[in-house]
Amino acid sequence: MAQPTADLREEIIRLGPWHIEIDVTPELSTRVWLEAAPEGWESSFGPVQFRTTKESFQRRLRLLYPDGLEGRSVLDFGCNCGAFLFWAKELGAGECFGIDVREHWIEQARFLAAHRDAPTDEMRFEVADLYDLPKMGLEPFDIVLFNGLFYHLPDPVTGVRIAADLTRELMDIETATRNDHPDGMLVAGLESREEAMSGVYGLHWLPTGPAVLARILRWAGFVETHPISWRQEVSPGMGRFQMIASKKAGLLEPFDHMPPWWERPGAPPRPEPPDKDGITRAGRTG
Repeated sequence: MAQPTADLREEIIRLGPWHIEIDVTPELSTRVWLEAAPEGWESSFGPVQFRTTKESFQRRLRLLYPDGLEGRSVLDFGCNCGAFLFWAKELGAGECFGIDVREHWIEQARFLAAHRDAPTDEMRFEVADLYDLPKMGLEPFDIVLFNGLFYHLPDPVTGVRIAADLTRELMDIETATRNDHPDGMLVAGLESREEAMSGVYGLHWLPTGPAVLARILRWAGFVETHPISWRQEVSPGMGRFQMIASKKAGLLEPFDHMPPWWERPGAPPRPEPPDKDGITRAGRTG
């Protein structure tokens, strides 16, 4: 029997703060938490931005897989509430596995798996550390998601290699960046271990642009990479970019027919030409 809407609403509010908007039923989404968030919640969790990202994520996958995911397996590192896996399932994904080091987010994901008015078969979520995954004996997944995680890691190169070893076809990766250094570097910093939107290690490294990440991804075994977007001024000294990487030659070709991201409304200036190592900051490499 479906749980009454009023009860679901109360549970969504109890499970807050939420970072990502996702429908629970056709009438109810995690946005209701914003309408009734208890006073003083930031003192316990720190600042938590609320994002709506379904359309852009599903658009990327539809462009690469026009017939749907057709049962492809998906692994999400740092899955938060599991939203990206639920959206992948809507596109026909098979097995979906999400991990996050924070129990707060996994509790949300399990709530959605239990109550969401959409397919949730073959979905599971666990509290786990990225660096412990090699001990779990997992088989590779067709698609791996690595969103909002790279810049929270004390050793992001090893983190990417762990994820790459568990990728058969495609990795979708998004990260914060430092925009006050030339592209091609990793810049060390310190962050809170307690805030919900921070890592748990204290030390973290931020890339200075897509070129450095493209090098790491190619070293890790991907044959093609393609930057999707690069917002260079999200906050003072900080930007964000989205990139996809493939182990299957030609998989990223659909993005070759799209206008380059620097020509889209609101985009930053056109990037520099390929550097001496042949890594372009603009289009597909491979």
